[in-house]
Amino acid sequence: MFSLRATEIFHDSGKMLIAIESVNYSYSRSSPGYQLNGNIAPIAIIVCSPDGIYALDMEAETTDIDHFRQDIAELDAMISSFKDEQ
Repeated sequence: MFSLRATEIFHDSGKMLIAIESVNYSYSRSSPGYQLNGNIAPIAIIVCSPDGIYALDMEAETTDIDHFRQDIAELDAMISSFKDEQ
């Protein structure tokens, strides 16, 4: 199973950084029980600052933040909470 998640990794009065991570796991049945395999990998960083909100991929290139907003329900709430503080 594959999904995306958002994790706040830094937050102070002037900026917030949100890690976008892919979460992938699978399981199978083996003779003594079950086997679970998982992987978490960084995809992008969302930067929230008074200058704006933007996303950077792992090569530090800007990427479309709307794609992540569609796939991660809690991302809008995280960004809104930062905007409310400003």
